Amino acid sequence: MNRSRDAYIFDLDGTLTPIGADAEQDVLDALAALSATGATIIVATGRTLNAGVAVLEGANIPGYAVAANGGVIAQQPGTEILRRSVMDDSLISELVTIGREAGADIALFRTHDLVMEQDGIAAEHTRNGNSQVPISFEPIDDADWSDVIKVMYWGLPDFLEKQVPLMRAKQPNIVQSMDTVAEMSAPGSGKEGALTWLAERLGIDLNNCLGIGDSGNDLDWLPRMAHSVAPDNASPEVKTVVDEVIGSQESGAVVRYIEELAKSR
Repeated sequence: MNRSRDAYIFDLDGTLTPIGADAEQDVLDALAALSATGATIIVATGRTLNAGVAVLEGANIPGYAVAANGGVIAQQPGTEILRRSVMDDSLISELVTIGREAGADIALFRTHDLVMEQDGIAAEHTRNGNSQVPISFEPIDDADWSDVIKVMYWGLPDFLEKQVPLMRAKQPNIVQSMDTVAEMSAPGSGKEGALTWLAERLGIDLNNCLGIGDSGNDLDWLPRMAHSVAPDNASPEVKTVVDEVIGSQESGAVVRYIEELAKSR
């Protein structure tokens, strides 16, 4: 482990937390210990900004939240928004049409809330991972699109396994981030685009950072790291691009890894 990494970048679902759950105290304590060594901490998540910030607030540490799959970046403390990549109406319309043709449940991610058309299993699962923000149930066509930073699709695993390739044939920038979730943020965003922008702003080198992630929306940025890590529960594709595979998130392997990072600094 290298003492001089410019930053430490962590995905949430399946990495710092179980999918759809909040960060537990041992995770927050490990992040606090790492931050106390002077490390720069970045949370990079597909969840809402409030969910990313909640981890930094819970650990009571400074840092950065790259949220909504790169759609918004904020600095903590203070939740100062550094960049927001709002999607244009034509792209939102295209993505909504793609989702409807596939039969997926659709969610519009705005900076501080979500829009879905109806309550149900898709909304329940979406709410589990984004409990810090409200869901507005209304027709998507009637919703305010002026602050949409991500379009998300939800479906059961067998459904998305069949539909995502068809959806990506229409819009190649759609990524499948979990077995029940596919998504797209504004062009040039995504986690890699957002992290590249943030690194330039902070004057750090992504090639001298350490990153941990587990799913499809981590595939673009993990290879940029000086050292990349995946928990054993990561997707097979992610495991093939990282430098190191550790135990599963459920077993506490990620927490122990962060604790060792703190000790090594």
